[in-house]
Amino acid sequence: MMKIFQRYIAKGFWGPFLGSLAVFTALLLLGNIFGHLYVFTKGEVSIFVFLKYILCQAPYFMVKIMPIATLLAVLMALGKMVASGEWKAGMAGGWRPFDMIKPLLLCAAMAGLIQFAVQETIAPELYLESEHIFRRDIRGRDDWARLVVNNVSFSAGEGKFITCKVFDGRINTMHDVMLSEYSEGKIKYSLRAVTAVWAKDSEPDVRDANADGHWEFRNAVETKYDNSPVLAVKRYKTKDVHVPVGPGDLILENLVPDGINLKGLNGRISKLKLVGAPSVTERTLMWCKLSAPFANLIMALIGAAMALMFTGNSRFYSYGLAIGIGFLFWASLVFSQEVGNAEIMSPAMAGISPIALFGLFSAWILKKARAF
Repeated sequence: MMKIFQRYIAKGFWGPFLGSLAVFTALLLLGNIFGHLYVFTKGEVSIFVFLKYILCQAPYFMVKIMPIATLLAVLMALGKMVASGEWKAGMAGGWRPFDMIKPLLLCAAMAGLIQFAVQETIAPELYLESEHIFRRDIRGRDDWARLVVNNVSFSAGEGKFITCKVFDGRINTMHDVMLSEYSEGKIKYSLRAVTAVWAKDSEPDVRDANADGHWEFRNAVETKYDNSPVLAVKRYKTKDVHVPVGPGDLILENLVPDGINLKGLNGRISKLKLVGAPSVTERTLMWCKLSAPFANLIMALIGAAMALMFTGNSRFYSYGLAIGIGFLFWASLVFSQEVGNAEIMSPAMAGISPIALFGLFSAWILKKARAF
């Protein structure tokens, strides 16, 4: 009997959830289209490109709106039970309030798993494709991902540093480049060149996993600094330089938070560490992505708490209050991520703290409503 009743309660979740998800995703897509309507009409975009852009954006908006859909689904499911008298009948039949909420929480957890799966598979790739369509095909910006960067510096091994005025990631070339080597705080060697081009090795060194190629310094000047009163200077038309950092190890593209998954973030962080660059933004984003699916469970708790706390009031009042708290929770997630990016809070705390705080708040409201 218990399982039948719990399955009945759970069925009341998925209809409102899917309906809310579809409606809000459509509204966000329409809002995005109207926001860029001038660009679409001015660029004379074909209907095929236009539809492709919309389809590629849909999973991104679904991931963003899924916790709100969970909130509304719980509110509607519990609101229907209260309005029809099923809630009182369940209480009279010996059911504890939390026993009737548990099936909805289980559904919310399943929604979180679905969100995580979409977030880590199709959403990032399709979102990046939509950005390519909008910026490259519609606005005509070939380098929107910033593959050409000025004033680049990176570590090339212990005591070795490479600097260049321009790095063109499209053709893997550095312009006005210098390799410097230091020992005990003093410069010992430098190699300056007009350009440096990445060349693939025909026979890679199997002892070095990163050595699938080398930098070819062209029109280079080599200077050795030693105890001699005269510097040892030598010119080269081309000189091969083997360092453990190639173009694939350099992070040149703009970080697109919604266009990367956890695996991509982990690889990006590793590359940033390799070249001695900060990775606070990436680590904060990683924790936020890890905690994002739990937002569905928190939204379910908020919805249940509001529905039970204000059973005697207008349904619209409880709906409005729950949605208001839900958007406040959403805003706290964004704010916490920015605080983490600014290094005011650790990346882990930035990702976990909103979930923990609103989870405790919801549990407190449920306790006051005597759900436990």
